[in-house]
Amino acid sequence: MDKANNKALRGIAIPACPAILSQLMDELKSPHTNSKRIAELVYQDPGTSAIVIRTANSPLFGNGRRIASIADAIKTLGFDSLTNLVREALLQHSISTNNASLDRFWDSSRYTAIAGKRLASVVGKVNPDTAYTFGLFHDCGIPLLAQRYPEYKNVLREANKNIGPKTFTDIEEDALGTSHAIIGYYLGRAWGLSDAITQGILDHHDYTQLGDPRNINSEAYHLIAINVMAEYAASTHLRTVQDTEWARAREAVSICLGHTASDLDDIIDDLIYQLDEAKNRHEEKGM
Repeated sequence: MDKANNKALRGIAIPACPAILSQLMDELKSPHTNSKRIAELVYQDPGTSAIVIRTANSPLFGNGRRIASIADAIKTLGFDSLTNLVREALLQHSISTNNASLDRFWDSSRYTAIAGKRLASVVGKVNPDTAYTFGLFHDCGIPLLAQRYPEYKNVLREANKNIGPKTFTDIEEDALGTSHAIIGYYLGRAWGLSDAITQGILDHHDYTQLGDPRNINSEAYHLIAINVMAEYAASTHLRTVQDTEWARAREAVSICLGHTASDLDDIIDDLIYQLDEAKNRHEEKGM
């Protein structure tokens, strides 16, 4: 890694891509792949397979039937969704932190990912499963910064409350010399994510890109636009910290996606309602 990369990473160790994920991606590229082989690979890691099944049975996926095995998950969700669930389990395992204030981080990432997938199905522009991957990984630098810097909680609080001209990542870079977007970019590259996803992770707080996308991959700026909506929907549903980014990005996202801002507000409201209803049904069934 060159000196510029070392300076940006500021001594943060990027988790290597787990072998099981590399094997899974290789298997999916094979013209002879099949459900049995994929299931065998995932079952090699009991912890990962357990998390995958538990997540597949969450209200987020709303399948209406109990998934009891990896084979069930493949049959019900498909290879792309299963791969994203494996990525999520491995990412969570690879980035462990004892910081209690970040306990909600994984829930937020998961809900943002599923919200992005559903929004992509409505507004188009990107593959829904790609939007899911982006939502899952876009903030993955946050727990790594929390591990490295004891004061990061205060930086995060300041960035979340910010309504001034500085971006979220400007505040991080002023305080730490790096940002969660930079760290997430390098982790995404290490884990074999596409150029569009890693570029989007790097720029996901720079909304000027949405109005003048000449210097960024088209898929990347559409991922950024959809993800801002998804984060707002997820934070509203989960009733976590108030999301100020949607107000900052709303007009630029409207231009980028070709919908009026009012239409996008309605789409988000519909999604929040769907998430609330799915949660209520899940609780009523005692699942």
